[in-house]
Formats: sequence, structure tokens, C-alpha cells
Amino acid sequence: MSDYNLAARIYWCVMVAVGGLVCGWSFGQIFAFSSGEWMQFLALASLIIVSSSYPIRIPNTKASVTVSDAFIFLGVIFLGTPSAVLLGAADSLISSLRTTKRATSWLIAPAMMATTTFVASSVFYFALDAHSNISLRPLGTERIPVGQLLVPLVLMTLLQYFLNGWTAAALLALKGRRSIWDNWRNGYLWTSWTFFAAAIAAVLLREAILNFGVLHVVLSIPVVAATYATYKIYFERMNEKTREAAEVSRLHLSTVEALATAIDAKDQTTHCHVRRVQIYAAGMGRLLNLSDPEIEALEAGALLHDIGKLAVPDHILNKPGQLTPAEFEKMKIHTTVGAQILERVNFPYPVVPIVRHHHERWDGRGYPEGLRGEQIPVTARILTVVDSFDSVREDRPYRPGMTREEASQLLCNNAGTHFDPKIVRLFLHNLEEFEVEIEAADLAHHGFTNEECDPRGLLENEASYEEARKTSPIFVPTTTTLRPPRPAYLEQIKDAHREVYALYDTARTFSSSLLVEDIASALVNKVGQIIPFDTCVVYLYDERKKRAKAVQAAGRNTDVLKDRSIALGEGVTGFVLANRRPASWLDPMLDFTGLALAPGSLYRSMAALPLVKGDWLLGAVAVYSLEPGKYTEDHLRLLDTMTRLASDALANAVNHAQAETNSLTDPLTGLPNGRALHVRFEEEAARARRTNHSFQVVMLDLDDFKAVNDTFGHKVGDEMLREAARILGEQLREYDFLARYAGDEFVAIVHDLTGDQADDLRERIESAITKFSLHVEDGKRARVGISVGTANYALHGETLDQLLIHADQAMYRVKNDHKQKGRVGAETTKLDTSKLASAAIN
Repeated sequence: MSDYNLAARIYWCVMVAVGGLVCGWSFGQIFAFSSGEWMQFLALASLIIVSSSYPIRIPNTKASVTVSDAFIFLGVIFLGTPSAVLLGAADSLISSLRTTKRATSWLIAPAMMATTTFVASSVFYFALDAHSNISLRPLGTERIPVGQLLVPLVLMTLLQYFLNGWTAAALLALKGRRSIWDNWRNGYLWTSWTFFAAAIAAVLLREAILNFGVLHVVLSIPVVAATYATYKIYFERMNEKTREAAEVSRLHLSTVEALATAIDAKDQTTHCHVRRVQIYAAGMGRLLNLSDPEIEALEAGALLHDIGKLAVPDHILNKPGQLTPAEFEKMKIHTTVGAQILERVNFPYPVVPIVRHHHERWDGRGYPEGLRGEQIPVTARILTVVDSFDSVREDRPYRPGMTREEASQLLCNNAGTHFDPKIVRLFLHNLEEFEVEIEAADLAHHGFTNEECDPRGLLENEASYEEARKTSPIFVPTTTTLRPPRPAYLEQIKDAHREVYALYDTARTFSSSLLVEDIASALVNKVGQIIPFDTCVVYLYDERKKRAKAVQAAGRNTDVLKDRSIALGEGVTGFVLANRRPASWLDPMLDFTGLALAPGSLYRSMAALPLVKGDWLLGAVAVYSLEPGKYTEDHLRLLDTMTRLASDALANAVNHAQAETNSLTDPLTGLPNGRALHVRFEEEAARARRTNHSFQVVMLDLDDFKAVNDTFGHKVGDEMLREAARILGEQLREYDFLARYAGDEFVAIVHDLTGDQADDLRERIESAITKFSLHVEDGKRARVGISVGTANYALHGETLDQLLIHADQAMYRVKNDHKQKGRVGAETTKLDTSKLASAAIN
């Protein structure tokens, strides 16, 4: 009784106890039978055993009927209540033994039948006494007009019908926590005709026995048996046709489900998601007392509501983040397209409204028609709630799934706007019961592409499944419950669409970045989404050094692979670089010669492909696995596609980096230019504000550079600028910054110099430049001087223009000093020459 709750157990015990008492009383009474009555009792018992063993199955139901009730009613009339009680209990026991293996059913069924027969039989005799003043108990062979038996017989039949159905329905209702009325209406309402037919048959048999004798009745048994056999054969043929129709229907629904599941695979939707939505939707339909066609429509709608997504591109279906307005408009057509597709199928239940309106909103802001409130079909409102709840709990390639609590809160937050609040409350109130069935069907997995579930909806442990079926009030097995094992084509379809999406996402990611490092990192990440590996390495080739350097690695042994450099022809990857063609058949350990790998890192298979743009060798990508034979032709095809995308992106990134370098570099001296100076100044100013440390801007201007150009030409002047740039760089520290600003002017940014240190730097620079001379032709040499001015950040300004103005002014003061000293030196030289000449003359 593990599937019985407390109320059901109490009810079971009470009914078994009452039935046992009634049967015990009946046994005591029949011992007073005469030999003739014993013969009648045994004859009726034999007929009940035979008829109960050969029931007639009612087409299109799980129910069956026998003629046993007629013999029970005969027992009431001929032998009285005790015999009828025992005959009814025997009939129920035989039926239970035939239909179930549960001992609890073997006890409860005879007990309930004994109790209901006792009550109905007692009322029969009470009504007979009150209506016809006949106090005979039992009637035996007493001739009584049929008219006097009519009212008591009708009362007995009605009581037997209602009590038999309601006692059984009460037990099921207590077990499943459903209403007695729903159980009785669904399982026993239709059985009324069997009881009335049995009562009529009992009256006719009694009259035949009384009027023609037992012998004539016995002789008529072959005719009755032939009639019974005819009906049985007829019903069996009807059952066969019903089974054939059901099989055709099952095949039809299985075909629809297979196609729908294949379509859902395009959206990375799992088969288990569809099955869970079916359980939620059908359960909600029963809780809302929808008709059977509407519940069947909900089950089909759970499969087919997104069939219109065939008209939506994959990159929109699986796009991470919010859709653009144009993309959302394209997405919206899937409701009308799906409805138009299914209108041609002519389903026997209303599936099309579910598909057309499952994106309508309670507040009227949905699509495609903007229906509001009760205007939306109730089946569409149900599917909107349950599909939204389970969808947000599913992991998708672009987002993780929500928890049960988060999904429930989402429904509550949107009740009254997006969802029907009544349906939300009812769904959340019964959510635990739904999850009992989902757990029993092994569908409680919210994953995506690698999800494992039982698409048949059954557990290998049938006892657990049966327990969930019995305890869940909303569980009703449907034709979609039994399914063949999950086919491989679903994963193949998922893989194909996952590949399309991954390549689209890869191209989008590559196109969004112009940094070589970012593209290499994205390549490793995207390869890992569709190609299995234990280690992945991306190498970039340096044409000047003739070597390839590992710029990105993932998986095992990344610490020893980081910044690794290989030559052309070194290892498998070197072979790939040298020959510019892929390799997957060579020993992967050749790539790890001399490296200290982690324990257990014996690579057994690999695939390496070059990164090539036309004739431009950019690098290579290699994946390694510890499993032998891991990489197939399909893997190589995917890697080839990804390396082509990566090669285009890397070529663009390298070209962009070169162009950016050129835009920030003076082509003559190789120093940063004025644009680079502005960029560097902003970085230094931000650092100074953050750390409260100052820095100096140094303006440097070559003296007499114009004379070099005028005397020796611009080619010598350009060479002088290059040499001056070299000499200035030698006087600065590695972390100082030097740029050619304009013409013969240079600007340096230096850090943390005191006044004395600044003077020392100026003197060193002036000395180095003054001592340098550039050899020209015919033994001539070109010389220049230099003037230096400085400005302190924060002290003399906080913008580059302010500091350059101050440094420029300081530099011109120095330049003027140089000119003054030059004139004084020239006059002194002239005076000394005059004195020597005068002395020589004298």
C-alpha cells in the first residue's frame, strides 16, 4: 500500500472491515439453506465463475462487461440477500484476480461489492414490503406479478449502480487527491446500462423458470451461449478494428511527433522539454475540466506550437541577447506560418488556435492578433504559461536555465500582464503534483544538447512509475506515453544546426574584434564548442624570425605550452606550417618533445591545420586528445571552416595593427609621432591623477638644422634627424617616451626628475648632440646643436598644449642663450686674431 496516502488507507481498512463483516454474516445465513437452495446457489455461483472468466471488452475503452450482474440479481430474488452478497463478492474477486496482481485490490474489490450488494438487496426487500405488502424473504419460486417487482427492482438497480461506482471512485479520489465526482464521471457514468440490462435479464430468467420450468431454461442455455458468443465475436472484431484505428492514429501521432521534434531540434529544444510541456498542459486541461478533444489538442500543441520556426533563420532563433526590431518581426511570423501549415492537416481536435495564439498576452500586447483576456483560447493560455515556465528552465547555448523558484517567480511577476493569472495560480498550486509525474517519467533534466532522458515517458522501474501514476491526481496515460528509444537523428539534427549557429557566431565574434590576441582566444573558445579536445593551441608565425609562437592555449599542459616557439618543420605543427596543409595522422607526441607534461598526458590523436590567407602564412591551430582515433573527417571539415574564418580575421587584425602602428609612428625616424604623443600624454596624465605623481614634458629643438639642409641637402638632413633620434633615445631611460613632434623638434615625457636631475639630463643631451658629427662627402662633416626646455605636469599645466607652450618658451630661452654665447665667442675670436695680426706686423 505504498501508493496509498493516509486517507486512502483509512478508507481501505474501513471498507475491507465492513465487507468482511457482511460476508461473515452471509456465510452464517446460507448454512440454513435447504438442499434445493444449495443447488440453486451453486448453480448461480458456477454461472458467475464462467461469465466472469469470459468478459466482453467494450470497444475504445479499457472496460469490459459480463452477465454476472444478472445472476447476482437472480440470487437476490430467488435466494435473498446473503447469497447475493457472496455471489457479488465472488464475481469481484474473480475479476480482480484476472486484471491485477495487487493483493490490496483482491481484498477491497470483493469487500466493496459485498457491501453495496447488501445495501441494494436490503432496499429491494424493504421496497417490496412497503410497495406490495410482500414480506417474503427470499421470494424463492413464489409467483408474484412482474408489475409488483418493478419499483423494488429499479431501486435496487439504481442503488447498485451508484453505490458500486461511488465506492470505487471514492478510493481513487482519495489516492489521487481528486474529486469523487470527476473519478465517477470519467470511469463509471457509462456503466448504468449494464446494470439495467442485468436487471431486465434477471426478471426474464425468473419468469422463464417459473413459467416453463428449469429444464426448458437449461435447454435454452445453448441458444443463450450462442448469442453471447455472437456478441463476443462481434465486440472482438470491433475491438480489433478499434485497435487498428488506434494504431493508425498512433502512427500518425508518432510521425507528427518525430517531425515536430526534428523541427524543435533546430531551435536547440530538447525532446524532454516537449514531453514535460505535454504533461503540464494535459494536466492543466484536466484540472480545468476541458473536454477530451481540447486535452488532445493541448498534447499535440505542445509538440507543434513552434513548427512555424521553419520560416525563421537559425541565427535569429539562437541569437544571444535581445533581437533587433527587424529580427523580432521576423520571429513573430512563426505563429501564423505554423497555423497555416497545420490548417492543411485537418486535425480532429482544435490544434490550430493553440499554435496561432500561443504568443498572445493577457493584456493584449501579444501577437499575431493582439487578443486580450478571455478572447484568447483557453488552450493557448495554458500552453503559454507551461511552455514559458519550462523554457526558461532549459539551458540554451547562449544562457543558463533558471531554477524552479526563479521560473515560478517569473510567472507570478507577469501574471495579469503576460499570463492569465487564474491559470498561473492553478499551475503553481499543482506544480508539485506535475513534478511527481515528471520525476517518475525520468524527464526532470533541464539541459540542452547533451541531455539524456527517457522519451518513452516510462521508468525502467515500473513500480516507481506505477506509484507516481497512482498518487498523481493529474496523471492520465495518453497515446504519447509509449515511445521508441530516442533515435540518433535528433542529435544529428541538433549537431547540424549547432554547427551552423557556432560558425555564424564565430564569424560574428571574429568580425567584432581587430586585436590578434582576442581573435586567437575566440578561436580556441569556438573550436571547443564543436570539436572535442584535451588541449588546443594557436600559433602565430613571425616571418622575420621564421618561427611560430603559441599565443593561446586551453586544456591540459597550458603552462608548458604558453609562449612556446617552434621552427618550420619542428614536430607535427611545424610540418603543417612548413607544408601549409593539415595533418591528423602523425604522432601527436612529436609536438611535445622535451616538454615536462603533466602525468597521464599521453596524447593519442591530434589534428593540426595552417592559418593561411592567400600566400600569407599566419600560423596554425592544433587540437590534441588522449583518446585514439578521436578526430574524423567531419572534425577536419569543421576545423577547416573555422580556420578559414580565423585566417581572414587574423589577416585583417594584422593589417589593422600595422596600419595603426603606421598612424602612430614617424616613418622617417621610427619614433612615435605627434598623434602617439597625445595618446601617451593622456595615459600619463590619468596615471598622475590616480597616483599623485608628476612627470615632465621635455621639448627638444635642433640648432642650425636649417643650415645642414641648405648646405648639404635634405637627404643629409633626413639622416641627421635619424641619428639625432637615436642619440636622444640613448640618453633616456627605457620607460621614458620620445616622439618626433614636428620638423626638427622632439618631445620627451620623463618621470620623477628633480631639478638637478633635469639639468643633468639636459646637459647630457646637449653634450651628446654637440659632439656628434655626420660625415658627408670630401671629408666634410655636418653638425647641429640642441636646445632643451622642460615643463612639469600640474605645476605648469594639466593639458599637453599648456605644457608644450611652457616647455617651448623655456627651450627658446635656452636657444637665445646659445645664440648670445655664439656671438660673444665670435667677437672674442675676431679680437684675438686682430691682436695677433698687429703683433705680427709690429
